Amino acid sequence: MNASGTRKTLRGSRLSGVGVLAVTCTVLAACGSSGSTGSASPPAASSDPATNGNASTPARNGSALEGTWRTGNVTLADFAAKLQQLGLQKWIQPFRAKAEWPQVLGRSNAFLLTVGGGVWHVGWSKDGGPFTVQDDGTYRIVGNTVVVTPTCCPTERDTWRWSVQGDTLRLTRAAVKNEHSFQGIPGVVFQVFYNVAPFRRQP
Repeated sequence: MNASGTRKTLRGSRLSGVGVLAVTCTVLAACGSSGSTGSASPPAASSDPATNGNASTPARNGSALEGTWRTGNVTLADFAAKLQQLGLQKWIQPFRAKAEWPQVLGRSNAFLLTVGGGVWHVGWSKDGGPFTVQDDGTYRIVGNTVVVTPTCCPTERDTWRWSVQGDTLRLTRAAVKNEHSFQGIPGVVFQVFYNVAPFRRQP
């Protein structure tokens, strides 16, 4: 499958998956109430100082951002709560019409981010299954931000602000250029998996 086809399929999957979040929230009457395990909560704070691209002490093997990172288990209610927090609740209704659970998101989901050698790769595991490709591309670290160019969309630039504290990575969307959408819904909605929960460094 070519890169463009991969990205298009994944965007469709994200749309359908998040659509069921709205259904879940409606049934529960409150996002994140009984539907969330709480596993997406940030890990306990570390006593280590925060590290970013402006840190005075460089990481032993390059940037502190580089390495392999994994989220904890993230539920549908966790996604919905994050969309609400980000002010993206206006897109919940469009998602509802496209919900295809359980074919898309699982009851429990985890994401594996690998950053190194100029390659940005994200895997997704549903209900404890193997990791499959969720997103990929190239990256360039600029201070405390990282600019990602998706493989399929060479004109798009996704800029994330990153911070590493101890073995915990947090990403915050900072900007986007030439953003692609799916059926009229902006890419920022599909990429909520990047900041729905913190990542923990893997050995």
